[in-house]
Amino acid sequence: MVPLILIGAAVLGACLIFGYSSFVVGFVLLAAGILGLIVFMNTPGAVGRPGEGETIIEKHFMGNADHHRHYRT
Repeated sequence: MVPLILIGAAVLGACLIFGYSSFVVGFVLLAAGILGLIVFMNTPGAVGRPGEGETIIEKHFMGNADHHRHYRT
């Protein structure tokens, strides 16, 4: 609802500045639509793709000790 009010305010403001004509209304609506499309295409999706936002932690062991084997005595 808010985007429609903002588009209406932009059209009203442009008509007050440039005069009331169908060209001004159409041009402002066209510009708002192109701007909205650009903004929509640049926003990341709500559904994450596989591999997005995951943190991979790798452990690196230094030295000759084998830390993966557990010996029982």
